[in-house]
Amino acid sequence: MKIKKEHIVLACILLIGIIARILKFNDPAFVLDTVAFSRLGKNLVEYGRYTFGENYNMGVFFPPGYPLFIGLLNLMVKDLFISAKLISFISSSVTILLSYCVGKELYNEESGLFAAFVYALYPVILAVSVDAYSDALFFCFLLLSIYLFLISLKKDNYFMSSLIGVSLAAAYLTRPEGQFLLLLPFLQVFGVFSEKLSFNRKYLFRAAFIFLVFGLVISPYMLFLKNYTGEFSPTGKANISILLGELSDDREYHEVVNSPDNTYDRAAFALTKDKSELQGWNRRENRSLKEYLFYDPLTLIKRYQKNVMREIKTLIKLLIPIILPLFFAFFYRELFQKKIRLIFIIFPLLFFFMYPMFIIIEKQTLLIVVFLILFSSGGFSNSQQAYSALITFYGLEKNRTLQFVGRNIKYLIVIILILSSMSYLKYSKFDNVPDPIEHKRAGIFVKETVNAAYEKLNIMSARPYVSYYCDARFTMLPYADSADVFNFGTLHNVDYIVIDKRHLGRWDNYDELKNMHEHVPGVELVYEDNSPELLRLFKIKNE
Repeated sequence: MKIKKEHIVLACILLIGIIARILKFNDPAFVLDTVAFSRLGKNLVEYGRYTFGENYNMGVFFPPGYPLFIGLLNLMVKDLFISAKLISFISSSVTILLSYCVGKELYNEESGLFAAFVYALYPVILAVSVDAYSDALFFCFLLLSIYLFLISLKKDNYFMSSLIGVSLAAAYLTRPEGQFLLLLPFLQVFGVFSEKLSFNRKYLFRAAFIFLVFGLVISPYMLFLKNYTGEFSPTGKANISILLGELSDDREYHEVVNSPDNTYDRAAFALTKDKSELQGWNRRENRSLKEYLFYDPLTLIKRYQKNVMREIKTLIKLLIPIILPLFFAFFYRELFQKKIRLIFIIFPLLFFFMYPMFIIIEKQTLLIVVFLILFSSGGFSNSQQAYSALITFYGLEKNRTLQFVGRNIKYLIVIILILSSMSYLKYSKFDNVPDPIEHKRAGIFVKETVNAAYEKLNIMSARPYVSYYCDARFTMLPYADSADVFNFGTLHNVDYIVIDKRHLGRWDNYDELKNMHEHVPGVELVYEDNSPELLRLFKIKNE
């Protein structure tokens, strides 16, 4: 069997992408999401319960797709952090191949190779491809769903429809935005991807079957959310998303959650009136999306306009590596002869107008970029023709310099991609997350000193890092004075309280909290890390 040249090139691209990911693999990026996904996955797979957190179950906030894979892989790897990163690594590598398949279906083999090359080296994608986040796995299911849908246009049967339903459900269970992929079978019913718009009863039954499979797969998670929130909801993130939207004004996500005035911390972690729960994580109170949208429309519109401008600035920065092929894509002579290419315009527009309703997060807007990468792949294969048409239109076709550029335009596009990727990875702070080493030392101290079984202890802190390193349960620390913190801890059967400068240094009561043993007789200081990021560990005394 003769091996095609395109397959050799694809194998080289895959190898380059894997090597790039191996070089990035040891970057820390250890954050709250990492701990939550990892511990949820372990508890789900090994103990059959999707829980993490004593005063609020993180399983409500984090969907189970990514944790499930972490928990399964951890059965062999025996290291949750490495398992989480490996899932991202593997799924991202698979997505390089899926990018080729989708690009080839949309345009041609050259476009598929370019799409694979971009996904292999695109700077921000490369950063999340080895992080303990759900993004890499979500993009994998996203492109798998789209590819299966493209194939189903040629090979229409219920087996293919069931695969689409399962893949769509997996995308949704990895990130809530996956639910919007249900637009694909819905739009097909009305002939959006056909030669002319028309209602098709055959596609109606097919779409209904996809929705049925989707609903069956996600039903356990929907019932899980119903048990915790008291209502059927597509996501458990609604309360925090609305809260962030209310607090955002003209600020970015990190400016809101790390603001010197502690605006977010006060709103999310302050105690309720009965001092039994945190306001932002109160399971008895669901924020109203209707009230958020219509209570003060003028404020919402002003916030929306500011967020749109911020989103545009973010997208301009993110799209620089593919700006030329994206531009040339619109010169493709038969651009929408295949109506299926509309997917890569409809979805970017949908998310572009949806995200500013709340708050703009750079990592979140990467979803828009993934769609545009596939759309731009046609611009790469069409770049020479589009460039030639442009200089001819302006009467510059005899300029030798421009002719040279035209002959080498594809090489220029690749060079821009590589150089921008290298510079972004070196100078961007996108993935520059410091390793909480003092939390690791404290966790190891507890594990070696107490030597308790898995989840025997309960540790309260602003971030669950210490509890992660000593296999303890986790209770979120309230934004309160030392007396209320102590009472909240006893209410939730806490064994240790972590007070650290890294996350609490800005809080009004930090000085009092770090000296809690002087204000509350019920605690004793058992460990202190005197590094620049001070950390003290207090033990609640047994009565």
